[in-house]
Amino acid sequence: RFLTRFQFGGVATNQFEDVPPSLRFFGGGDQSVRGYGYQTLSPENDNGVPVGGRYLLVGSVEYQYQFADKWRAATFIDHGNVVNNLLDPLATGVGVGIRWISPLGPLRLDIAKGLNPEFGGDWRLHFSMGPEL
Repeated sequence: RFLTRFQFGGVATNQFEDVPPSLRFFGGGDQSVRGYGYQTLSPENDNGVPVGGRYLLVGSVEYQYQFADKWRAATFIDHGNVVNNLLDPLATGVGVGIRWISPLGPLRLDIAKGLNPEFGGDWRLHFSMGPEL
């Protein structure tokens, strides 16, 4: 089976610098672009610390193959970023994983490679529980 996910968000204000970090977007991690650390895809301050961005753009395509009762193998590609300018480059992550459909909901274990080292992409292990994508 194929699964797709698209996320888009924006902060509509003329005074974005006054928006607190808790209301800005951050990307990367288990439920975003895999292959990047949790909330590391973001514009950074002068010290290299992620400060959150104005726009969130993320898309994901995943294929799952059921190989046993309640077990699936998965392969995926994620593409996106959090940016202040819609023309800024996006990051890509690819990987494989395994899914167990437990009585409490799906458990997912993925290994992903972030393809853009300039955004901190590297090999990462991702574990998550709950609804698919």
